[in-house]
Amino acid sequence: MVVRLLTINCQQKKLSHPNAPQSVTGVINSDGSIKVDWESVLGAKSYLTHYSEANQTDPKDAKFMGYSETNSWTLKATDVPTLVAGDKIYIYVQAYREKGIGADDVTKAQYLHDGPFTGSAWSIAVVLTAK
Repeated sequence: MVVRLLTINCQQKKLSHPNAPQSVTGVINSDGSIKVDWESVLGAKSYLTHYSEANQTDPKDAKFMGYSETNSWTLKATDVPTLVAGDKIYIYVQAYREKGIGADDVTKAQYLHDGPFTGSAWSIAVVLTAK
């Protein structure tokens, strides 16, 4: 009996986090709310937005988070940090392969951020200036 050994060259790819969101744009609306949009990321099921108080340019200071399951997010005017004319707010977007779990968007964002999940790198900041 002849046995042939067949070798298959197979690359095993670890399920990695999706790519950072691209083409992030935003606007401070006339009612004071902020709307941010970005290109959808293949494989992403949700997104976290990260932002900080006015004029904080260091991403490490982006201590506030938002949550979205689409490629758009709106921050209610009542939740926008205090901005006066000329102030800048820096907003970053991060993609996740998982959806958040919780009763509201804050809980869902915290679930992903504090859980054992690996999100993408952060997007380049969209910088919005208050008028």
